[in-house]
Amino acid sequence: MARESLRFALPQRLPERPLCIAHRGASSYAPDNTLQAFRFAAELGADYWEVDVRLTRDAQPVASHGAEVDEHLGSGVIATLDWAQLQQAAPELPSLDAVIDLAEQLGQGLYIELKDAGSGAVVLERLLARGFAQAVLGSFKASEIRALAEQQCPYPLSILVPVGADPFVAVADSGADIMHLCWENASDHPQTLVTDDLLQRARQAGLAVVLWHEERRSVLQAIMALPVLGICTNSPEMMNPLTPVQALGIQIVCHRGANYFAPENTLAAARLVLEQGADYLELDVRESADGELVVMHDATVDRTTNGSGRVDELTLAQLSELDAGAWFSPRYRGERVPTLAQMIALCQFYNKQMYIEIKAADPARVIALVEAMGFQQQCFFWSGDARLQAEVRAVSDTARIKSTAADYSDMALLQAHLNPEIAEFELYNYARQLADCTALGITPMLKYFGEDPAMFDTILALRPALLNIDRSDLLLARYRQGKLASS
Repeated sequence: MARESLRFALPQRLPERPLCIAHRGASSYAPDNTLQAFRFAAELGADYWEVDVRLTRDAQPVASHGAEVDEHLGSGVIATLDWAQLQQAAPELPSLDAVIDLAEQLGQGLYIELKDAGSGAVVLERLLARGFAQAVLGSFKASEIRALAEQQCPYPLSILVPVGADPFVAVADSGADIMHLCWENASDHPQTLVTDDLLQRARQAGLAVVLWHEERRSVLQAIMALPVLGICTNSPEMMNPLTPVQALGIQIVCHRGANYFAPENTLAAARLVLEQGADYLELDVRESADGELVVMHDATVDRTTNGSGRVDELTLAQLSELDAGAWFSPRYRGERVPTLAQMIALCQFYNKQMYIEIKAADPARVIALVEAMGFQQQCFFWSGDARLQAEVRAVSDTARIKSTAADYSDMALLQAHLNPEIAEFELYNYARQLADCTALGITPMLKYFGEDPAMFDTILALRPALLNIDRSDLLLARYRQGKLASS
């Protein structure tokens, strides 16, 4: 390493996969550098949070990328305001102390980018006073990093290297331990710039390498295969897919998409779980006044849009004008009510499947659309309305149907009714009826919409073939905790 006096040292070996450094938190899903963005990052599997730090007029370190407060959080030039004034102007802008508190609570590291001149000494003093060990200090400013190196800063130091700059010159000028290559805009394929020669030279010099923030799946997959210490990303779930849980034989069905992180039944919520690698997207279908198939859970638009009225009394054009995201977070202002066709196209793009709950729509119209889009083998159907559920089978002998086990006294009756492919169970009756279900060739699906860690342990032990779940992120986190505890 560049400095041998490091007390909080870099790992002696590279991790099995590059560390996931959430760029300004999970900034794809919450305003960047906010406590919500950092919490989301932890829940989506980040190892570190990249935090931009600036100083108020009275030298209070705060988390902000820009010199001015983000418009979603308030207003004001940070360096011209005392901390007390900034709290009034932008109450959601967190202090570094608040970020440290949350990082300690959630077991996250901090990858701190020093934005203002002189911020390094202030941040160093604050970290040491707090006894916070899992941190890296970095900057584009070589002088800021050099000053910390000369102070024998016990934390690893990172120099951020823009496109066109020689990273080895940048390291020499700064005394950094990490070269952080900010080359995301260098080309459509910036991974080609991280050559074997560059990595070998870095290794020989005892330098770690961290790469830019990346959200292009093909590029991210390529750089995750490189021998680097970490990768920044706005979307931590892309580096932490559901693959380990799926390797247990569990297919994941995500209820209304990632409805904890994004507004339910929207394209945004769907994209997140599909990026995470869920097998099925669950959604609710209704008909508009003009017979179009739209995705909405409630009979009215009141709860999840800025409008009011019944879905079946509004035309598609009227529904398309509604804001389906601002109710959830300003981050999603402008999100629209999707059509079923849009959701199918999204699943096809990701090569994923769908669970369609027919809330209030003509099953013949739903199945016709599915067949027209060549999606019939990639989806299954259910309705809580017994009449609509029966109509699905009446319309199609081959439609994949899910039935609810609790509605039948035994599995033979369930099979005889609509010949479903899937039977859904709650935890209380899963083990009791599982043998009969599988003996009849019906796939069991376990349903759990809670957040109890003990329940996730039970689910992982049961290894259901299908799991209908609200919080796939919590399931994955529980699996990883169990693996760490047993290692």
